[in-house]
Amino acid sequence: MPHRAIIGQTGSGKTFLAQRTGAVYVAAGIGVLALHKPLEVWPGASVSWQTDDPEKFLWKYDRSRGCACFMELADTLVNKWDARFHRCFTQGRHLGHRCFYLSQRAALVHPNIRDNCESLCLFAVPADAAKLWVNDFNDPALLGAVMLPPWFFYFKASRYIPARRLTVTP
Repeated sequence: MPHRAIIGQTGSGKTFLAQRTGAVYVAAGIGVLALHKPLEVWPGASVSWQTDDPEKFLWKYDRSRGCACFMELADTLVNKWDARFHRCFTQGRHLGHRCFYLSQRAALVHPNIRDNCESLCLFAVPADAAKLWVNDFNDPALLGAVMLPPWFFYFKASRYIPARRLTVTP
């Protein structure tokens, strides 16, 4: 199961896309765990279990199997050097989990997490952030994310497939 980074500036649509993706998993009967920003509760159709507490999330993560796990790490109380969350990406597959990492800035994403994300949804980002993802995913098309309007993003299903420009409609 490939892990995915969902990256973009505030208001670009990343949380909305994550919630829509979560709803697809819930509808398919797959558990969805979410660590979200304080005061930004996910709608019930998008999640099976959620918290804004990193400790509670990790407790549930370790005791669950085969879930889609959404983590707004850099935008909550977790910094990029918190190794407890690195294991979610490096070892999550062994629990059958598919991890989704949401962040506003590439610089807030630890390199080990970026290395373990096999797919990417890149919304509007500054030029330096776009260059970082271009290098990590070896795809110059991702530079187009610098000028994207809200709700548009570049999608890479894997590191080996060229990016496609898509939109998510609110």
